[in-house]
Amino acid sequence: MLKKVKPAPFLKPEKLSKGDKVGIFVPSSPVKDSFRQKGLEKIREMGYVPVEVKEILSRHDFLAKEPAPGFFDIREFFADKNIKALWAARGGYGSNHLLPFLSDLKIAIPRIFIGSSDVGYLLWHLLDRFNMVVFYGPMVYSSLAEERANIANLVSVLTGDYKRLKIAGQVLKPGKVKGIVTGGCLSNFVSLIGTPYLPEVRHRVLLLEDTAERPYRLDRMFWQIFQAGIFSSIKCLLLGQFPGCFKDPREKENFLQRLRDYLKETPIPVIYDLPFGHGENIHTLPLGINITIDTGAFPGIIIEEKGVIG
Repeated sequence: MLKKVKPAPFLKPEKLSKGDKVGIFVPSSPVKDSFRQKGLEKIREMGYVPVEVKEILSRHDFLAKEPAPGFFDIREFFADKNIKALWAARGGYGSNHLLPFLSDLKIAIPRIFIGSSDVGYLLWHLLDRFNMVVFYGPMVYSSLAEERANIANLVSVLTGDYKRLKIAGQVLKPGKVKGIVTGGCLSNFVSLIGTPYLPEVRHRVLLLEDTAERPYRLDRMFWQIFQAGIFSSIKCLLLGQFPGCFKDPREKENFLQRLRDYLKETPIPVIYDLPFGHGENIHTLPLGINITIDTGAFPGIIIEEKGVIG
């Protein structure tokens, strides 16, 4: 069973510098070589040296690799002192199968660990089990290769080169809070309710986002979160852009009204249309740091704490 740990202070990895090696691993769906080449080019343009796991283009059923070899790849990267960051190749499906293996993982020194979508399973486990800041951001052979990532924001976050980051959204419920942020893909989060791997959310700011889920499926998932009592335990709710979920503005507004109904008894601020995970102009969010929400001053989130050291 996943052991819950105290939420702070979270351990932070060293920042990335030009010339550093980043390890690219495949925990989920198989990779297409055309996206692979574009992703490698982007990594090199940013000044980093990509190091791929063996058999990067492998395929096992609907997974890139069976869970055991996928875990071994991650374990070897964490053991290699020359690898400064671990970066997921893509999402899709399959990272959940690695969770039982992670109890055998040893992390002597925190490393930058980047992924989103399906890779959120691994991020949450590292955040809660190893008390380590992780990064919900674009993946090498998907959003990065497709040029849907905000590179300036990505580099700022990985190098810690900022004093304050302001990321705008839209206000569904006003309010002012400061807290540790966690979260990721909605459908993945819901799939962990009732399992020992559900992320710690109590007294935290929770991000939920997804793609290509019709409104009734979104409603079913948010209904489950509501019935599980999760909304009453968090400090703030952040929502993504939900691309491909609504056929017109009316559908989206109807969905937002349902959210208002679920949250009407919960005095927490809610911000939506934030550019995390799926969508365009994807930003990178360090999970495990404090962020500030003050909708009266700014309709979004404010990041002042760095997710890296050095």
